[in-house]
Amino acid sequence: MPTYDVPHKERYSLLGAAFGGAKVTRQFQGPPGKKGLVRDIVANVTVAMAGTTSVPEIRVGTADSDNSFARWLMGTTATAGLAAGEYRARSLCASAQGRTGEKPQQLNDFANHIFLEGNNGNGNVAGVVGDGKTFIFIPPDTAFFITGVAGVGGSPAGTADAYVDIDWF
Repeated sequence: MPTYDVPHKERYSLLGAAFGGAKVTRQFQGPPGKKGLVRDIVANVTVAMAGTTSVPEIRVGTADSDNSFARWLMGTTATAGLAAGEYRARSLCASAQGRTGEKPQQLNDFANHIFLEGNNGNGNVAGVVGDGKTFIFIPPDTAFFITGVAGVGGSPAGTADAYVDIDWF
């Protein structure tokens, strides 16, 4: 008999994704009958992320154009992309100002930088629904997409192995 007290963890990947100049997407579906919560995104950047208007990003959503469940703009600012190296979204936002255990993980040091465990439904971390404690789950038995979105402006670039960690309840 399955228990819902202890989540089942799974890791999904976009390996060798050259999404700096083009969109790369994969569709997945979680374990039957379970809802999911995006806990972390890990990126091993092998070619630096670049975009002069906006940096490349990783999205988890209901479609390749959606980021309802998680988003990570792959930069130190909106226009300065990450250099080659290994990065964890959760470690970047775990100590963010105002962080508590009762709301989704977010880092808003620049607009919409990182959110895990749900979004406000509007595609950004500003103005989170309700009291700011809203977690948004991947519905049971529903396909979801992990998408690497190209940077915008200049000469967009970036390649990474991206991993999305999801807890299933």
